Amino acid sequence: MDRDLEQLPHLISLLDDPSETVQASVADALRAFGDSLNEALDSLAAPPDDAQRMAIRRLIAEDDAPAFAVGQLVRHKRYAYRGVVVDIDGTCQASDEWYQRNQTQPGRDQPWYHVLVDGSDQSYYPAQTSLEADVSGEEVYNSYVSEFFSDFLDGSYIRNDRPWPKG
Repeated sequence: MDRDLEQLPHLISLLDDPSETVQASVADALRAFGDSLNEALDSLAAPPDDAQRMAIRRLIAEDDAPAFAVGQLVRHKRYAYRGVVVDIDGTCQASDEWYQRNQTQPGRDQPWYHVLVDGSDQSYYPAQTSLEADVSGEEVYNSYVSEFFSDFLDGSYIRNDRPWPKG
């Protein structure tokens, strides 16, 4: 177990690695701690901060539940754009042609998000592993925000009843 504890700081340092292979390996190593993971994390000389703990929980989640909610502010890990989640697909619903053009090609069998991008009139379709929570609490300026959200309260948007266009 002591040897495993020595690995924890290294595993934590890999939380932001964009490689799906690395993410899967880190998740497996963290899951191996089982119920003692929180105790092990607390015992570190430099325990993980709240954002890292959230990333750990999201990474080791065994179910396919979305890590982000509609109305939540997010940031793309690789491209650093900010946005707000407007809709969620349980798995990638894009065509094979679109997916093959995607430079990063994250796994299709995970939640994918429709995100209204800040400072534009664009929406993007990133995978869950490509996103992290944006804790800035700052509004997103996108011409479609008012189409799909009724208010901005406490750093989150309130979704209205207008459906997101599918297809």
